[in-house]
Parts: sequence; C-alpha cells; structure tokens
Amino acid sequence: MKTLQHFNEFVKEITSSNSKKYKQEVLQKYKDDDVIQKYLKIAFDPYAVYGIAEKKLHKEISGITGFYDTVDIFQLFDYLTENNTGSTAEIVECQLVLKYVASQDEDAAALLEKLICKDLSIGVDAKSINAAMPGLIPTFNVQLAQKYFEKPDKLEGKYFAVTTKIDGGRIIAIRENDQVSFFTRAGQRYEGLVDLEREMMETFPEGTVLDGEITILDNKGIPSKEAYKQAMKITRKDGEKHGLKMICFDAMYIDEWKNQKSEHDYIERRMLLDGLFHYGPSHGAHTYFETLPELYRGTDTSMILKLLDEAIENKEEGVMINICDAPYEFGRTWNLMKVKKMNTLDLEIVGFEEGSGRLAGTLGAILVRYKDGNTVKVGSGFSDEMRKHIWSDQNSFLYRVAEIQYFEETTNQDGGESLRFPVFKDFRYDKTEADF
Repeated sequence: MKTLQHFNEFVKEITSSNSKKYKQEVLQKYKDDDVIQKYLKIAFDPYAVYGIAEKKLHKEISGITGFYDTVDIFQLFDYLTENNTGSTAEIVECQLVLKYVASQDEDAAALLEKLICKDLSIGVDAKSINAAMPGLIPTFNVQLAQKYFEKPDKLEGKYFAVTTKIDGGRIIAIRENDQVSFFTRAGQRYEGLVDLEREMMETFPEGTVLDGEITILDNKGIPSKEAYKQAMKITRKDGEKHGLKMICFDAMYIDEWKNQKSEHDYIERRMLLDGLFHYGPSHGAHTYFETLPELYRGTDTSMILKLLDEAIENKEEGVMINICDAPYEFGRTWNLMKVKKMNTLDLEIVGFEEGSGRLAGTLGAILVRYKDGNTVKVGSGFSDEMRKHIWSDQNSFLYRVAEIQYFEETTNQDGGESLRFPVFKDFRYDKTEADF
C-alpha cells in the first residue's frame, strides 16, 4: 500500500507540468528508485498484459463477501501477469484489493484502476523512460516512413517497390510458443481478435511475425477514412471483436523481431510474405489475412505520381515506397516513404482553449506540440458535439495523439515554427507517440 502511495506522489509530480524537459528531470530524479521502476514496468511494459478492461473491472459479481486487511500490490500484478485471462476469479481479486486500497486512500485506488487496465498516461513514453532508466522498458519499434516530397532525391537511382497506403491501424501479429499475440505500433496489445488469432494458429508456422494494418473485413468501395473509423470503433470495444482483417505488407522471423535487427532486405522479406500466404500449408486459404499487392517495382520515379493520382481517384490515402535492397529498420527511415497529396502530422495534445461567442463554455481549440516545444492552436475540424465532449472531459484527451491536416509549414509572430491552416482530422487511437 505504501509503495502505491509513493508511486501516486510520483505521478502527481511528473504530471504537474507539460514540459518534456521537466518530465525528463523528474524521471532522472527517481532513476535509482526501485519502487518507481517496478510501477513504471507495470504501466509501460508492452509485454505485460493483465486482461482486464475498465468495464470488466467494474462488473457486478454476486456473492463477494470477503475483504482484505492488508494487500501486496506487486503480488497482485504477478498474479494478473501469470493468468491474464480476465476471468471472474481475477476480477474478484482486483475488486477486493481495490476495495481495501479505497478504504485507505481513494486517490491511490483510482491510480491502481488505471494500472490494472493499462490506461495510465503521464505524458512520457518508453523511450523517455529508458533515457533516464536504461533498459527498463522493453523496446517495441516498427518501421516508420519518411515523407517522400520532403526529399525526393533520396529515391534517385534506387530500385523500389510501390504499394497502396492503407489507412488502418498499424498491427503486428506474432505467433510464438503456440500462442498468437497482436500489438499496436506503440506496443499495446490488441485483445479479443479471436477470428485472426484462430486463423493465424491454423495457417502460419511457429515463429512468424507479420506487419500490416487492421481494417474492416469488407472494405471494398468504402473510402479509406471511413474504413479506418469503423475499424477503430470495433477495436475499442470490450470482449470479442469480429468483422476485422489484417492487410499484411511485411514479414520477418521471430528472432529478428526480438533482436530489433533485420537480416533481410525488402525483396527477401516480400518473398517470405508471399510464401507464407501462397505456398505454405494453407495454400492461400485465408479469410482474415491478406497481402498488400505491389503496384510497381523498378527505378522509374515518374510512376510514383501516376500511381498516387490513381490512389486519390480511388479514394485511397496515397502510396508507399519500399527501397528494395534495404533491411527493415526499427524506427523512422528513408528506406520506407509515404506519398500523400495532403500533408498530415500526428501531434500530441498539450492543452485546450475555451471558445468565445457561440462556442463560449465549450472547446475553442486544442493546443498541440510541434517541433522544439512550439505550440500550435487547432480550432477547426470539430463538431459541436465533439467540442462539448472534449471540453467537459479534458483529462481523457490530454496527451492523446491527434491527426492534424495542414497546408504548409510557416512561422508564427514570434518566429517559431508553426502550421498554416491546421485542421483536426481524428484521434489516432492506435498511436501514442507523436511525430515530433
């Protein structure tokens, strides 16, 4: 109990400012604190799963008559990590511990709920934590694209492949030790994907890692943005999730994934991917998995704009470029480029401003962090209903990542970097790390 109260004081301290520098100073202050380290691992280790969402945690279970007169919080999480099925027995255990903690300290009980549900947000990520406490949080990185139009010369003279840019939620599928796990790009687990889990067990061999996007099962003829919203709505539901599929664009072996180091170039990985789907035991018998076809492979850069125009005409977001002789990079790289006509960025929300006139008493704008600590005000793109909801529940949206569309980069009146005509597009439910 005392350890949880100690961690609660840490959480209050680190969330008392939005400054990244301040947060790093707080982490440095506690870098040798074993208790803080244990709780940070509980909260941010992507491979630590407890199997209990908020709705399930508050489920009414009849016949609970016991009570605790003392608790060991770390023992609770050891129990949840070992079981992590979300069973009635695990829910009861959590409720009994929470009941005791609430009788001693209601703030600590609220914090414990967030830890159990893996829903703690303190404005830092694994990278920030590891900068102060090296190796504390297992790394979980996927290959991320640079923007082709920023440095098109990076492609000159290179052999490359072009595919459609899928507007879905990034998903990593892993089959290891006769189990299947699904993760977001930030290392959070996708739970309840029973159709995909069953099919992966039946059709893919042990040690397979697939990289792709999750979208709705029947996405033919549906604009990419609408398909994305429908898919994210399903993934946020509790329990079993149906009506989804994974579109795969890369593959590797489990050792490469665990070591976060690729030994094969894109062509070799593409051969592996095609082999898994078309030449393995399943012989192409997939319902919930499919491969993303290549649109072009060669050195003719004029094909990029041609294929981009076709993608836009088909109401798709754009195209992706893979450098054929390059390995999979675990992070942002010029070996993978995205091509879109509209500029977008995924930026962290750091504040809110009240509206005026008709919008008085509701949200006027969100404040997002952009490059080197600059703050950009985004007041367009919200419905009246969304403005009321965000304004009345600001804590739930603070530090979330939002997709912001803009015309071009500009400078503000103080000479800082800013965005021209920024418009809110959507929340990135599958992403916790901003572009800057």
